[in-house]
Parts: sequence; structure tokens; C-alpha cells
Amino acid sequence: MEFLVNEKSELLKKLDEEKALKRAEMHSFHRYYGKLIPAIPSAFIKKFTKKGGLVFDPFSGSGTTAVEALRNGRNFVGFEINPLAKNIAEVKTRKLDVNLLRQFNDKILDLIYTKEYKITEKDIPFLINRDHWFKDFVQTDLIKIKKAVDDFFENYLENSEKKDEYKKFYLMTISAILRNVSNADTRHVFPGISKRMRKLEAEGKIHIDVIASFARAIKKRAEYYDIYKDDVNAEIILADSSQADVEALRGKVDLIVTNPPYISSVRYIETLKIEMYWMEYVKNNVEYFTLADKMLGNDHLAKKDYETVGLTKYDEINVLIEDMKLIDMKNAKIIEVFFNNIEKVIEKMSIVLKSGGKAVIKISDSKIRKTKVETGRFMTLIAEHYGFKLKDVFLDEINNNSRSLTTARNTYSDIITHDYIIIWEKM
Repeated sequence: MEFLVNEKSELLKKLDEEKALKRAEMHSFHRYYGKLIPAIPSAFIKKFTKKGGLVFDPFSGSGTTAVEALRNGRNFVGFEINPLAKNIAEVKTRKLDVNLLRQFNDKILDLIYTKEYKITEKDIPFLINRDHWFKDFVQTDLIKIKKAVDDFFENYLENSEKKDEYKKFYLMTISAILRNVSNADTRHVFPGISKRMRKLEAEGKIHIDVIASFARAIKKRAEYYDIYKDDVNAEIILADSSQADVEALRGKVDLIVTNPPYISSVRYIETLKIEMYWMEYVKNNVEYFTLADKMLGNDHLAKKDYETVGLTKYDEINVLIEDMKLIDMKNAKIIEVFFNNIEKVIEKMSIVLKSGGKAVIKISDSKIRKTKVETGRFMTLIAEHYGFKLKDVFLDEINNNSRSLTTARNTYSDIITHDYIIIWEKM
């Protein structure tokens, strides 16, 4: 199999043209590590599909591909294992009424400002070192906001078909402001109280107003919902993409656009740790680590997990695994598990995609213990086994202004300077 970068790709030109266009503000609804730049799904949705078509993403994340599918008049279906990310994506892809949101904003803020809510210790979510992350008054104000939202939707709003969708808008906006009103440094990918924050705190330069932050956030986000004009819909399914049942989608998908997790690079759940606990998607450490362990690319392994290391169906990948076993059994196991699980995902991609349909993959190579892992090439090797043919591959350079991707991901991984954009065709 030849896996050669096409430096003269016409698709790269198309992507560069798309990058020059203004992106939808909806993509800024909630911070989320490693998001696709919207130009990637948008460019290839326009190139490879028609209005009313169906786009699929087995790693939906916070819904970048979903938003671009709807914006361009296509339907969307996707899987996401993280319940917080799934709800962020759902909120971003619902056709909420801007005028209704404006009205709800005023009524909810009126409740916050005028009504007294009794707050007890039981109301405050579990979070390890909670007082380390949030000042007392911040915790109180966050709970007051949540109680006002609950109060409004339970007692001040008549039942409506989209009641739950509108309420989720406010809950996800609370989640979106959590990092900003916490003690954590918003410049960092992983939550942490940096020297910079401690210095600003000592100088009296940190001024947190939780209710004002929430008021600004809901006002701003309410205006995002004027972008969906076509009669198309998005469905985000809470599921592990390697295990999900795809029979109902067999042969129905026109295009796949996805950004799989990078192998052994980032514990994605850790980037949203504060939000996951405060919004009670995980209620204790056991739930947190159980979910983390299910995520593709996970490198959180106990010693018993890598006492034995298996292989894959593919000789080239097995050579890498065997070489890594001589260096580090844990990382050999991580590589084995990653490629065996990604194979399950690719098989499901083959099942759902129409004959002649395209799959667009954004992925980067990794380096584990100074050993290069050619993730994109190995994924393409697997894809050929399931009826895909490589059509094009080119490099997408990472913007130097991206703090999240141009920082070291862990002690073994290099800084990402570029991704591969790989196009497969279902034969």
C-alpha cells in the first residue's frame, strides 16, 4: 500500500479556500479540546454530498461536523461516548427560537436577581478539592443560577415540545462558563491553578462575577441560532463507536468526516474534569475513571492490564507492537488496544457508508517512547481490508496560534505541527 502525501492536492486548495470564510459563532458555544476546525467538514460536505444527504461522524465530540452538516443543508448522525460532549453537540444542533431564548433569558435573570433560593451543602456537586477550584461565593452563585433555571422550567413555563431542549441550552451555558469563574487558568488545556493566576490573585486583578458572566453568556449564545435554514436534523447518539449497533444505518451514509482521538496523547476527559463533575455527569471517582477507561486512546492502565499484550490482524502494526514490548509493555498494550478498537470503528464505517461514498479522516502521527506511530497509514491499511480505497492524502499545517495543539501532549508525545487529511472511498 502506498501512502504518499499529495503536495498538489486539489482538495487542499479547496480546504484553504474554506478556511478563508467566516466560521459560525456556534462553534464557540463551549470550549472543547481538539475540535476540528469547521472548514474541514464544511469543505468536504460541499464537495462530496448534495442537499439533504446524510453525514456521519463516529467521534462527534462537541459537534463540529454536525453543525457544519446542518449549516450546509445536510442531515447528520454521530456517536459520542462522553455524555457532556454529547449534550454540548445536541444543544449546538437544535433549532431553537432566538426570540424565545431572549424572553427566557429575561425571565430567568429576573428570578436570579429577585428570588431567594435556599442553598444547602447537598445542593453542591461532588468535586475533589472543590474549594480549591471554586471560591465559596462562586459555588453559591452557580447553584443559585441552576436553581433559577430549574424553577423557571418547572414552574413558570408551560409544557412544550422543546422544553427539555431549551433547558439544556441553559445547563450547557452554565458548563461553558465554569472554567472562567473557577480558579483555574483558562489559557491551559488541563485545569490547573498556574503561577500566572496566583500572581494575578495576589495583585487583586481577578474579579469574578458569576451572575454577570452567565447573563453575558446566555445573551451571546441566544443569537447563535439563526444559522439553520434547511429542513434537516442532527442525531447525536451516546455510544462507544467501537461497540455501537449500526445496522439501522447500513448503506445510508453519503459522507463520513471524523477526527479520531490521538493514540496515547491526551486524556480528553481530563480537559473537562471540572465541568464533568460540577454538571454531575460523573458523581464520584469510580464513575470518572470508568468512563475514562472506555475512551479510545486511553493510556490509564493498571499493571495487570498489560501483563499480556496481544496482536492485530496486520503484520506492520504487529512489528510495531513487538518492538514496543522490548521497550515498554504498557505502551505496547496501548498500541494493541488502540488499533484493535479503531479496526472495529472502521468496519462500522464501511457498513454505514454507501458504495462510492467518501470518508475524510483528520489524524496525526504519534511518537511513543521516541518510536513513531504512523497512525494515518496504519488506519488506511485497516481500511483497505474493509473495502476502502485511498483516494488522497495531504498535510494540514497546524496554526501556530493554537495553544492546545502546539504544546506537548504528554511526556512521550511530540508537539503536533501538522495533521494528515486522508480521503478514502468505499468501493
